[in-house]
Amino acid sequence: MRLIKAFVRPTRLDDVVHALRDAGAPGVTVSRGHGIGYGYEPFDFTLSPGEVSQAPEVAKLEVVCREEQVDDLIEAAVDKACTGCAGDGIVFVSPVEQAVRIRNRDTGSDALRARTTAHPREEEP
Repeated sequence: MRLIKAFVRPTRLDDVVHALRDAGAPGVTVSRGHGIGYGYEPFDFTLSPGEVSQAPEVAKLEVVCREEQVDDLIEAAVDKACTGCAGDGIVFVSPVEQAVRIRNRDTGSDALRARTTAHPREEEP
Protein backbone atom coordinates (compact mmCIF):
# COMPACT_ATOMS: atom_id res chain seq x y z
CA MET A 1 0.00 0.00 0.00
CA ARG A 2 1.01 3.59 -0.58
CA LEU A 3 0.08 6.98 0.83
CA ILE A 4 -0.26 9.73 -1.75
CA LYS A 5 -0.14 13.30 -0.40
CA ALA A 6 -0.91 16.02 -2.90
CA PHE A 7 -0.70 19.71 -2.13
CA VAL A 8 -2.74 21.70 -4.66
CA ARG A 9 -4.34 25.08 -5.19
CA PRO A 10 -7.72 25.31 -3.40
CA THR A 11 -9.27 26.49 -6.66
CA ARG A 12 -8.36 23.12 -8.24
CA LEU A 13 -9.55 21.00 -5.29
CA ASP A 14 -12.96 19.91 -6.60
CA ASP A 15 -11.56 18.91 -9.99
CA VAL A 16 -8.74 16.92 -8.39
CA VAL A 17 -11.08 15.09 -5.98
CA HIS A 18 -13.44 14.16 -8.83
CA ALA A 19 -10.51 12.96 -10.95
CA LEU A 20 -9.17 10.83 -8.09
CA ARG A 21 -12.60 9.29 -7.54
CA ASP A 22 -12.96 8.58 -11.28
CA ALA A 23 -9.48 6.99 -11.29
CA GLY A 24 -10.49 4.56 -8.54
CA ALA A 25 -9.25 6.16 -5.33
CA PRO A 26 -10.73 4.22 -2.40
CA GLY A 27 -11.20 7.48 -0.49
CA VAL A 28 -9.73 10.95 -0.15
CA THR A 29 -9.02 13.01 2.96
CA VAL A 30 -8.87 16.78 2.41
CA SER A 31 -7.25 19.34 4.70
CA ARG A 32 -6.69 23.02 4.21
CA GLY A 33 -3.59 24.83 5.30
CA HIS A 34 -0.95 27.35 4.40
CA GLY A 35 2.22 26.44 2.56
CA ILE A 36 5.62 27.95 2.21
CA GLY A 37 7.34 26.43 -0.81
CA TYR A 38 10.67 26.78 -2.49
CA GLY A 39 11.46 30.36 -3.32
CA TYR A 40 10.10 31.53 0.03
CA GLU A 41 11.34 34.99 0.84
CA PRO A 42 11.82 35.40 4.59
CA PHE A 43 10.92 39.08 4.41
CA ASP A 44 7.58 38.35 2.69
CA PHE A 45 6.17 36.13 5.45
CA THR A 46 6.34 36.10 9.19
CA LEU A 47 6.24 32.51 10.35
CA SER A 48 4.95 33.20 13.82
CA PRO A 49 1.74 31.25 14.52
CA GLY A 50 -0.36 34.40 14.59
CA GLU A 51 0.75 35.47 11.13
CA VAL A 52 1.09 32.17 9.24
CA SER A 53 -2.19 32.99 7.49
CA GLN A 54 -0.18 35.36 5.29
CA ALA A 55 1.27 32.28 3.58
CA PRO A 56 -0.63 31.06 0.51
CA GLU A 57 -3.56 28.72 1.20
CA VAL A 58 -3.17 25.13 -0.02
CA ALA A 59 -5.35 22.05 -0.05
CA LYS A 60 -3.78 18.77 1.07
CA LEU A 61 -5.28 15.56 -0.26
CA GLU A 62 -4.35 12.17 1.18
CA VAL A 63 -5.15 8.83 -0.43
CA VAL A 64 -4.09 5.39 0.76
CA CYS A 65 -4.22 2.97 -2.14
CA ARG A 66 -2.85 -0.25 -3.54
CA GLU A 67 0.60 0.02 -5.10
CA GLU A 68 -0.74 -0.72 -8.59
CA GLN A 69 -3.06 2.34 -8.39
CA VAL A 70 -0.35 4.90 -7.64
CA ASP A 71 0.57 5.93 -11.19
CA ASP A 72 -3.06 6.31 -12.31
CA LEU A 73 -3.98 8.37 -9.24
CA ILE A 74 -0.94 10.63 -9.56
CA GLU A 75 -1.67 11.19 -13.25
CA ALA A 76 -5.30 12.07 -12.48
CA ALA A 77 -4.33 14.52 -9.73
CA VAL A 78 -1.53 16.20 -11.66
CA ASP A 79 -3.66 16.50 -14.80
CA LYS A 80 -6.40 18.39 -12.94
CA ALA A 81 -4.14 20.39 -10.59
CA CYS A 82 -1.79 21.76 -13.25
CA THR A 83 -2.21 25.36 -14.38
CA GLY A 84 1.35 25.65 -15.65
CA CYS A 85 2.21 28.34 -13.10
CA ALA A 86 4.47 28.38 -10.06
CA GLY A 87 2.58 27.25 -6.99
CA ASP A 88 0.61 24.45 -8.67
CA GLY A 89 1.69 22.10 -5.89
CA ILE A 90 3.54 18.86 -5.32
CA VAL A 91 2.79 15.15 -4.81
CA PHE A 92 4.55 12.79 -2.41
CA VAL A 93 4.24 9.01 -2.23
CA SER A 94 5.17 7.01 0.88
CA PRO A 95 4.87 3.36 1.85
CA VAL A 96 2.10 2.31 4.23
CA GLU A 97 3.04 -0.62 6.42
CA GLN A 98 -0.41 -1.51 7.72
CA ALA A 99 -4.06 -0.50 7.68
CA VAL A 100 -6.89 -1.68 9.92
CA ARG A 101 -10.56 -0.85 9.32
CA ILE A 102 -11.88 -0.25 12.81
CA ARG A 103 -15.46 -1.32 12.06
CA ASN A 104 -14.71 -4.91 11.05
CA ARG A 105 -10.97 -5.26 11.68
CA ASP A 106 -10.14 -5.86 8.00
CA THR A 107 -6.41 -5.42 7.52
CA GLY A 108 -4.03 -4.52 4.72
CA SER A 109 -5.53 -3.73 1.34
CA ASP A 110 -8.82 -5.34 2.46
CA ALA A 111 -9.26 -2.31 4.72
CA LEU A 112 -9.37 -0.12 1.60
CA ARG A 113 -12.36 -1.86 0.04
CA ALA A 114 -15.55 0.09 -0.47
CA ARG A 115 -18.22 -0.53 2.12
CA THR A 116 -20.45 -3.40 1.01
CA THR A 117 -22.74 -3.67 4.02
CA ALA A 118 -24.59 -1.03 5.96
CA HIS A 119 -23.42 0.10 9.35
CA PRO A 120 -25.58 -1.52 12.09
CA ARG A 121 -27.07 1.87 12.95
CA GLU A 122 -27.98 2.42 9.28
CA GLU A 123 -29.84 -0.87 8.86
CA GLU A 124 -33.59 -0.78 8.90
CA PRO A 125 -35.28 -2.61 11.82
